[in-house]
Amino acid sequence: MSQRSAAPRPSGDPGSRRGADVGWLADVLPAPPARVLDAGCGDGALSAWLAGLGYQVTAIDADPAAVAAARSAGVPAVRANLARYGDEPFDVVVMLLTLHHMHPLAAVLDRVARLLRPGGLLVLDEFAWDWADLATIRWFDDIAAILAAAGVADPSAGPLAPADPPGGADLASRWRVRHTEHGRPCNRGEAMIAEVAARFADVNVRRVPYLARHLVDQRAHPQVYAALSRIEREHIADGTLLAIGFHLTARGKP
Repeated sequence: MSQRSAAPRPSGDPGSRRGADVGWLADVLPAPPARVLDAGCGDGALSAWLAGLGYQVTAIDADPAAVAAARSAGVPAVRANLARYGDEPFDVVVMLLTLHHMHPLAAVLDRVARLLRPGGLLVLDEFAWDWADLATIRWFDDIAAILAAAGVADPSAGPLAPADPPGGADLASRWRVRHTEHGRPCNRGEAMIAEVAARFADVNVRRVPYLARHLVDQRAHPQVYAALSRIEREHIADGTLLAIGFHLTARGKP
């Protein structure tokens, strides 16, 4: 399997609310029919898209609601915890905005390393909440408030919870709380990258925009999403916002 693929160019995105930018996968995936594990498949949109391109896809998710949604969309998803999942080695493991949720991080990536054949491809589409500076957090919160007032915000991405009492928590603290689950912070960007680098070879990381993807359901409001994506890219280019998303590829060690 070559590092640069002969994968078919996609005709569109997989339709997932968080999947607006997965066209980049066509530049890194091997040609079908490679065997792909979609780890944390969500509603199954990415798995269905990959299967439509001719890949042999296995879709897993630990959330029973996600598995049910994927199955209702025709994807034969399996409920499984990635840290304990066992199967024959895959040519590719794809994780779309899932690794930041997964604990313990080291155990999860140990399992991914065993699930990937030597020389196989790990692909992460992720974000690093801890890379956001105060200006980026404030922009997110202001735009979220405007979109919520207009009725076009993604339901899961409203403004940061107000300080209680007023002034009792600063904006950065509320951003940190937003990215805390079950009393534990979501995995940090540098931690994810470092743990991957400890187990895989040829690690490549490229920072990309993320906030528009989080703020707007691109299927429901494509024009708003397109405008906000353009504005985010322009602000990143002029240095007034930080890119907190990243695309990562790595190779399984022999």
